[in-house]
Amino acid sequence: MMPKGSLVIFETLSIKHLDRLLQFELENKTWFESKIPPRECYFYSSAGLKIHIFDSMINMRSGTHYSGVLLFDDKIVARANLKDMSLEHSCATVGYRVAKECTGKGYASYCLSQLIQIANECYCVNELKALVLDNNPASKAVLKKLGFNAHSHEDDFIAHRGTKLGCTSFSRTSI
Repeated sequence: MMPKGSLVIFETLSIKHLDRLLQFELENKTWFESKIPPRECYFYSSAGLKIHIFDSMINMRSGTHYSGVLLFDDKIVARANLKDMSLEHSCATVGYRVAKECTGKGYASYCLSQLIQIANECYCVNELKALVLDNNPASKAVLKKLGFNAHSHEDDFIAHRGTKLGCTSFSRTSI
């Protein structure tokens, strides 16, 4: 359950988030990399994140991407995005990551609910997709809670930290 009495805000990613985003990514780097392949080294610097943010802003303007951050007491505790948006096919892929210290508090569910609303109201997307590695049952639970259905599984989808992981594809239509 998300903490009550404190200010929780979901905002569109912008350059004003640079320092807080760098702090979020650095503090959670080991946690994220325990679940998913690492990002390039340059990403973990002010210059690298500035490029990342500007790229995200360009993609948002072109209508192929949306990136948001969840702030709790003005600190980034989660990120969420819509990517691979196709207005022609009216679909997009969702993704989110939550700070290790904030897991199990409803932040992922809140971010995903915001993405659903944004996809529907701002982009007229009627199908959302997600891919979840087998080492992330919490993410599968969040997707199911918000109306996503598993429809396929691929064994040996990726090798991560010396282990082959499968991946489940989820989707939600008529959002």
